[in-house]
Amino acid sequence: MMHIAVPGPGILSFMGTQVKRLMSRFSLSYLREDTCVEYFLHDMDNRAMVSLNLILSHDRFAKGLYVSKFYPQLYQTQNSRFLSAACFYLMIHHSAGMFGLADHCRVSLETDAHVFDDFYSRLPEFHFKIAHPRPCRRVCLYGSYQSLPIDTTPIQENQKLFL
Repeated sequence: MMHIAVPGPGILSFMGTQVKRLMSRFSLSYLREDTCVEYFLHDMDNRAMVSLNLILSHDRFAKGLYVSKFYPQLYQTQNSRFLSAACFYLMIHHSAGMFGLADHCRVSLETDAHVFDDFYSRLPEFHFKIAHPRPCRRVCLYGSYQSLPIDTTPIQENQKLFL
């Protein structure tokens, strides 16, 4: 018999609260090209782009997601504590739904060892572990996505621009 972990009420309420905070101040949109999705984060007050270095791809072989880039730069805004975690969760949640991935699908990425210690290791929704060390204090991580009942409908698709 397979046991599926159910999120504790603390994780749900914490992440739900932080996603609501994020979406009350910022808008998140995306552009999808085949298995790759790029997200764009804008400040809702002044419409300024906060970040465009948010890229995920569907890893069909592993039936999961690979995080190519995640630099939301939310730390440069006021009262941003926990908003990077909310942004990361929301992007994964949205992408998993878009690609029809199952709850607890694999999420992987490569990052600096100190970023793992300071950020990814503190995301209980993903259970990130170091798969293997890389040169120059880099690490490859893997974890699993834990689906929470969070609304992704405010995330709008960007229209492709042709020059």
